Amino acid sequence: MRFPLNTANKEAAAVLAAKIWTQIVSEGWDAAIQAYKPQSAPKAPKSATVGALIEAACAASSARKHSLEAYSKAFRRVVSEVAGIQDGRKFDAFKGGTKEWRESVDAVPLTNLLPADVQAWKNRRLRAAEADPLAKRRAITTVNSLIRNAKALFGKKVLPFVEQKLTVPRPLPFDDVGMEKGPSLRYVSKVDAYALLARAKEELAESEPEAFKVIILALVCGLRRSEIDHLLWRTFDFSRGLLHIENTEYHQLKSEDSAGEIDLDADTAALFKDYRARAPKSVFVIESPNAPRAERKSRCYRCNAVFERVNEWLRVQGVDTLKPLHTMRKEIGSIIASEHGIFEASRYLRHSDIRITSAIYADKKKTVTPKAFAGLLAAQTEN
Repeated sequence: MRFPLNTANKEAAAVLAAKIWTQIVSEGWDAAIQAYKPQSAPKAPKSATVGALIEAACAASSARKHSLEAYSKAFRRVVSEVAGIQDGRKFDAFKGGTKEWRESVDAVPLTNLLPADVQAWKNRRLRAAEADPLAKRRAITTVNSLIRNAKALFGKKVLPFVEQKLTVPRPLPFDDVGMEKGPSLRYVSKVDAYALLARAKEELAESEPEAFKVIILALVCGLRRSEIDHLLWRTFDFSRGLLHIENTEYHQLKSEDSAGEIDLDADTAALFKDYRARAPKSVFVIESPNAPRAERKSRCYRCNAVFERVNEWLRVQGVDTLKPLHTMRKEIGSIIASEHGIFEASRYLRHSDIRITSAIYADKKKTVTPKAFAGLLAAQTEN
C-alpha cells in the first residue's frame, strides 16, 4: 500500500510516515487508510430505501424483466399503503403524477417498514372486505399476490448481493408475514366448448379472422395471451402437424417449462395453413398495426384490440368470467384432463408443476357415479 506524503521535505515526510506506520501497528490498516488515504477506504453500504432496494435487487436477479416489474410494482403498492402515501396521481403519467408518486414511495427508508406494519396492513385490507364474501375472496387473492411478488425482491438468491450494496435492516419487511389460505381456484366449467367453436367458425372465421385465430389458439391449443400476441408463423411445422412454443426475439416465455410442442389435429393444421397462404409476407400469426415493443418493462400487448374484441364476443356467448380469453385455456385443460388424464393436461398446458394443473385447471367433465350398490338398490326397488 502506498500513502501520498504530499511534501518534498524529507524530515516532514519522515515524521508523517512514522505516524502512518504507528497507526497501522496500533489500530490496523483500515484505520490508517481512513485517516491518511480516505479515497481508497472501502465505502460502507448505504442505508436502504425502497427505491435503492428495488434497484439493487433487480440488478442482482436473473428473473425476466416483466417479472421484475411485477415484483417492483407489488412492493411499491404495499409500501404506499403502509406509509399512507396517497396514490391519487399515481396514474397521471402525462402531468408528472406517476413520477411524483413513485419518488415519494422510493424515498421511504426500509427501517420504516417493519413486519408488524405489513401484518397490520394485510389485516386492514381483509377486514375491509369482511361484509361481502365475494369481496373477501378477492381481497385474499390480492393480498397473497402482493406479498408473494414483493417478497421476491428479498429472495435468498438475491439478498446476499443486495447486502453488498446496501445496509438492509433486520427483520426484513415480510419476515413472519404469512399468506392467507386462499379460496379454491378450481375451474368450474360453464362452457360448451364444441358449440362455442362452431359458433365462432360461423360468425368470425371469415368476417373477423384475427379474432377467430385467437379463439382457436386459446381454446384448441391452450396458449396464453402473451404467447398468442407474439406467435410467429415460423413456429408452425405443418409437415409434422406441430406448433412449437419457444422463446423468440419478440417474446420470452413465462418459464423454461413453458416451452414445448403442441400436436395439431388435421383440421387445425389445415385451418392455419390456409390462413398462412393468405398472408405470405406476415411474420406474426395475429395481424396488428402495432409493432412489438420488447424493450418495455411492463407487459404491452400488440394485439390488445383483437383481445378486447374476443373478450367482448365471448361474454355475449355467456362466458362471464373476469378473463374470458384465459377461460378458454382453462377449458381445454379441463377437457384434456378428462379425456387423457391430469399428466397429459399438465404437459399440454406446459405447467412447471402438475400440482398447478390439479389445483386450478382440471375440472371434472365426466359423470362419475358409484356402481357398488346398483344391484342392491335395483333389488330393493323390485321388492
